Amino acid sequence: MYFYRFNFSNKMSRFLYVTAMLILFLSSCQKKKEQKTELPTKTEMHVSVKHSDYSKINDDYLKEIKPWKEYFTVEGFLHELKNTTPTEALNNAVELKKISKQLKDSLNIEALKTPAFKARINVFENETLRLADMTLIPSISASEVNSQVEKIMVIFGSVNDKINTVYTKKKFDKEINLDSLFKNQ
Repeated sequence: MYFYRFNFSNKMSRFLYVTAMLILFLSSCQKKKEQKTELPTKTEMHVSVKHSDYSKINDDYLKEIKPWKEYFTVEGFLHELKNTTPTEALNNAVELKKISKQLKDSLNIEALKTPAFKARINVFENETLRLADMTLIPSISASEVNSQVEKIMVIFGSVNDKINTVYTKKKFDKEINLDSLFKNQ
C-alpha cells in the first residue's frame, strides 16, 4: 500500500492536513448525532390519559331507563374511553359517532321526551361528530383530542344530571300530590 506523505515543513501542507482531519472528525460526529435523534420516542398521541368521571344516574332511576338499551351501550363505551390515549380515542371516534346517533334516534321514554333533554342529546351527538371529524385532520394535537374527549364526558354527565332531575321532580310531584292540595281550597 502506498501512503502519501505530507511534507510538514511547508505551512500550507500542514494547514491542509489539519483542515482535512478536522472536517473528517466533525462529519463523523454529526452522523452519530443523527442516529441518536432517530430513536423512536413515545409521542403525546400514545400517552394514556385518565379523563374525569362523568355524573352517574341515581341507582333509583336506573330501572326507569332500563328499556333504553342504547343508553347503556353508550355508557359502556364511554367507560372504556375514560382511560385512553388520543390515538385510541380517534380510532374509536367513528363507532362512538354511530352509537350516539342510535342513542338520539332510539329515545322512547316519554318522561325524557322534553326539549331540554333532547337538546342535551343533540349537543352530545354534535361533540361526538366533532371527535369523528378530528380523525380527518392530519395535524391534530394530542391536547385537542384530549380536550374533545373531556367535553364529551362532561356533556354525557349533563345528560345523566337531566335524567336525575326529571325523575327527582317526578318523584317529588308524586309524593306531594299537588292535585289534592288544590282540590281542598
